[in-house]
Amino acid sequence: MKKISIYLSIVVALMFGSCGDYMSVDSDSNFKDVFVFQSDFEINKVILGVYESVRASSGIHSGGLFYDALSVGSDIELGPEAPSNGGRYSHENCYNANPQLSDMPISSWNSIYNIINTCNIIIEALEKDSISRLNKTTTTDRGHLYGEAVALRATMYYELTRAWGDVIYFTKPNRQKGDYDYANATLVDRNTIQEKEIENLKMVEPMMYSVDISNKARSAERMTKEFVQGLIGRMALLRGGYSLRPASYTGDGDVIQTHTTWGKMVRRSDWKDYYTVANTYLKKLVYGGKVTLTTSDPRTPASKFSNPFQYVFQQTMDYKISSESIFEVSELKGTQSERPYAFGRPSGGGTTGFPPKAYGQVRFFPTFYYGMFNPKDLRRDVTVTATAAGGTANEAMLSFKKGNGLSGGLALNKWDYNRMTDKTYAATQRQTGINAPYMRLDDMILLLAETEAALGNEGPAKTELLKIRQRAFNPSDPEYTSLTSTYVNALSGDALMSAIQDERALELAGEGQRRFDLVRWGILGKKIHQVQTEMDAMIAGLSASGSYTFSNGNVISSYIYTKEITLAKSGLTSILTTTCDVPKTDATYPILYPAWRGTATDWKATTGTTLKNSCLAIKGLFETLSAADVTALTAAGYKKTNWGIDLISDTWKSGLGGIFGGYLLSDFESNFPPRYILAIPATSIIYSKNVKNSYGFPNQ
Repeated sequence: MKKISIYLSIVVALMFGSCGDYMSVDSDSNFKDVFVFQSDFEINKVILGVYESVRASSGIHSGGLFYDALSVGSDIELGPEAPSNGGRYSHENCYNANPQLSDMPISSWNSIYNIINTCNIIIEALEKDSISRLNKTTTTDRGHLYGEAVALRATMYYELTRAWGDVIYFTKPNRQKGDYDYANATLVDRNTIQEKEIENLKMVEPMMYSVDISNKARSAERMTKEFVQGLIGRMALLRGGYSLRPASYTGDGDVIQTHTTWGKMVRRSDWKDYYTVANTYLKKLVYGGKVTLTTSDPRTPASKFSNPFQYVFQQTMDYKISSESIFEVSELKGTQSERPYAFGRPSGGGTTGFPPKAYGQVRFFPTFYYGMFNPKDLRRDVTVTATAAGGTANEAMLSFKKGNGLSGGLALNKWDYNRMTDKTYAATQRQTGINAPYMRLDDMILLLAETEAALGNEGPAKTELLKIRQRAFNPSDPEYTSLTSTYVNALSGDALMSAIQDERALELAGEGQRRFDLVRWGILGKKIHQVQTEMDAMIAGLSASGSYTFSNGNVISSYIYTKEITLAKSGLTSILTTTCDVPKTDATYPILYPAWRGTATDWKATTGTTLKNSCLAIKGLFETLSAADVTALTAAGYKKTNWGIDLISDTWKSGLGGIFGGYLLSDFESNFPPRYILAIPATSIIYSKNVKNSYGFPNQ
């Protein structure tokens, strides 16, 4: 028997090889015999190698695909830097210039196919193993490991088909001289791929163990029965949703938007069949799974920590698996990690600092922060921050000027260097080792609500929606009932579905779901048009009167007033704030509101560095200040600070140089589809005789 190291060396070579290496895999005649596993221990070692590849190179949760194409480019999320004619924001902006294949996340494409190939090797070896037949009707250790390989492969095809559409489909190991020769590969219809992967997942679902927090091999850092059930739900809804097809597409379906070059938005006529599949397996997960929704906050005192939604993310910052996670991509401390550097609260620090630099890839439109959130929603300040860490244990306002770090606009706040209890790996950028959430129960509950509503089951849909709404508001608030049960019970028909769609935005912002939710609902173009119109109206209001009032009463002003306050002078025991529990008349209110900001005071200063240990008091962030207010604030030491004035820029307006410059107002009015899809990399086209791009993309 070959030693485990030989198995692992082959797996690693396949997973981390270059694009050219992958496409020219040529195994000798003993290839089939190398992967004959004689123990579950060996299988587990190789499966762990696949998980490592997902962590390190797939790009489905950090750099590459997630960074460039999943986390930004919706009606609520955008990148911090100015859109340009090309570069990494080209596809986010719906290609306002001729797209270059070099602008695509090529490394993610290659890594995903390397992972698929490795999974195919494992799956084939287990299926051909005559020593230990797989039991496909009940759970066994080997069956569970087999299920993990199938689930890992299906996850890769889920990501490929939602981002690239029709792709190459390998279900056997790729051999240069074999039946699965890359040079002879063709693009396979995404629906065919999704249908086959759904059936594969259905097959392994009864073979897999449930999540078990006491067993590391079955924790939420590994794929389990619950993950497979959730992935069936995701894949089935992707199959049942709209997607951009080539202009030449003539298959079955409801066509809602068409462009002679970009293609057409289509949903197949059998979509309800797949909503039914999703409904079946999501019910299994929500009602029979071992993962529960986090509805209480165990931290004390309750007056400071009454936010179960924030606790979900705090657990990951405390190096714990989140209590409602179904699957997290496990990260390594001291190894490159994008939370919070790219996906968290920005920082103006350096490579090392107090805290170090955080770039802040995920930014939010002001229309989301000001206009979409109810001011009492506990998720708003956990999700979106108006301030950053300054780099010397201080706090600074974010600027709407395009850039990164302290510039780029409102940012994701779910992860923050300052909130890490153990800052050993927080003192150097990109080294934290915070896990990346990939599937959470709140997501699955809302998908279940969606399926119930789409299938005409409004009562059950409301039941699921209410679970999420009830967590989002403070039960002690006098308006709690009106914001939760009264609100949900009044919904029906299109209004109910729209409410579920909005709730997904509020619940999952910055987590890579919104852009492709809008795609499969067939409303990406509508929502782009809506945010362009709203942003133009807001900018016009700021230009004309210095403020703009949203329908919920929130006001954004051209200027706000801020004051730097040290811990010693704050009247607080901590200026890393939590839930705001004081009235507006309290002297500490401007420090505490908005909540979940400020700065930690346990950073260690190096020689020659002075830490400020300060936070900001903010006035006028959501309301108009009178002349008398301004006079009093100025006398109290507050400084006039640019805010909405920096939005009066072409980069924040609809148009070729602004937001979604590749999908103008006129494009929506002409019923054109937004070109959201990614182009197949040139290297893949070069190696294949049959693979070509559509949608107006080049082939080299």
